[in-house]
Amino acid sequence: MPAGTTLARLVDEFVTTMRQRGMMIDRRTVEEEMSERIAEIAERLDVDTETVLREHARVGWGAEMAAAVIAQVRDESLLGATVKPGR
Repeated sequence: MPAGTTLARLVDEFVTTMRQRGMMIDRRTVEEEMSERIAEIAERLDVDTETVLREHARVGWGAEMAAAVIAQVRDESLLGATVKPGR
């Protein structure tokens, strides 16, 4: 998949994917978190955030991140349901 997207598109993908799975999430919170993560990536790569979005991020990345969060929540819920206190 070709690189290049925008913060708004990533946020839209994330929020939409979460809602499609029945999980409501605040858009502003997602935007702040993604903005921070993109800034961290930019710092590590020694580039600006626009370069990260243009050259490293891609359409669909927001949906992939949401799917990973959903899987993590599901796994933790299942783990919590199967692990008895004191074990």
